[in-house]
Amino acid sequence: MIKLLKNELIKIFKRKNIYILFIIAILVMIGFNLYEKYRNIDENIQVQYEKAYNQDNFYLDNYEILTNEEKYEDILERVQLEKYAIENNIKYNILLNTENQNAQLPTDARIELMRVFKNFDIITIFIIIYLSSTIISEEFSSGTIKNLLVKPYKRISILASKIITSILVTLIVAIAIIGFQYLLGGLLFGFDSYSLEAIRYNHITQQIETMSLSNYMILMFFSKIPMYIILTIFSLLLGTITNNMAINILFSLGLYLISSEGILFNNISKYLFIYNWDISKCLFGGMSGVGIIQPILISGFTILFIIITLTYIFKNKDVVSE
Repeated sequence: MIKLLKNELIKIFKRKNIYILFIIAILVMIGFNLYEKYRNIDENIQVQYEKAYNQDNFYLDNYEILTNEEKYEDILERVQLEKYAIENNIKYNILLNTENQNAQLPTDARIELMRVFKNFDIITIFIIIYLSSTIISEEFSSGTIKNLLVKPYKRISILASKIITSILVTLIVAIAIIGFQYLLGGLLFGFDSYSLEAIRYNHITQQIETMSLSNYMILMFFSKIPMYIILTIFSLLLGTITNNMAINILFSLGLYLISSEGILFNNISKYLFIYNWDISKCLFGGMSGVGIIQPILISGFTILFIIITLTYIFKNKDVVSE
């Protein structure tokens, strides 16, 4: 198994396309952070918090009669954080998910790191889908899978090596994105803000919660892992069923976009795996009425189901016809 894993890793990192994707990702992240640095303002932050707090309270009080595309819960979260900032004389931006567009709040390395998933998850997801969609399909379409099958390896071992390698590379990509944002944000905005706490509003307890930035990032990373794993093995499944890389990428990416935008979300569809794989949305009571147990159970069942289906199809796939 170790030899199979080593061979899979070598094949992945021999691809020129993977380095092109990483270069594009780096350029996008640099461009975005430079834009944030350029648009950063030097305003009296206490005045801006008070301005935003008054406006957002007005939005809440008149939510039913105003035309507002924002969710009530998002505005409520913002109001509580603005109130906390005013009462505690906080002089940095603690509004993570949304901001009042009429108030100018500065940015720093800490807030940009906390927003790394929101800003750059699409980059991580695209790289994950591309690698997972091709790691099996390319071998079948080119016929190189025969070179593995003639060796003294069971099909289940070959598939397991591809699954493990794909998940391992997925985690490496996610960690690399976080690490690069940490360095980039520190260089552009200064590393001092990393010593500040992560501050969030818990919709369930209706309390402000604080924790160290490192603990917050670890929590967020682990809560993203189910989504990363499901997308990885789902792309492997599509790659086994069809050798059309474009269809595989578009379909998997489409599922992610549907889930991230909440398209077709209702009382029935909320039990679908695509609305439960991102457990970070359930942290701090982010998804009203949904605890953390439901998404964990649904994600776990989905992973098991996809792996069983993938194993069956891979073991019975006709190599001769490829």
